[in-house]
Amino acid sequence: MTTVNQPTLLPTNKLTAATFAASLANLAQLLVARHFPEFADPEIWAPLAPALALIVGYFVKDRANV
Repeated sequence: MTTVNQPTLLPTNKLTAATFAASLANLAQLLVARHFPEFADPEIWAPLAPALALIVGYFVKDRANV
């Protein structure tokens, strides 16, 4: 597969949405840890950000880059 030059420096829609979803998951973890410390176990929260980023990245449509 050959590589292509991106038309802009902006990241793709999928990358932006996945990064935003992971940030929201981390924010949710902070809020829960602050207000409900009994649910702040890292084993619960560790897979949330990658899983949410994967799910959101799967459903977000992207424009053609070429």
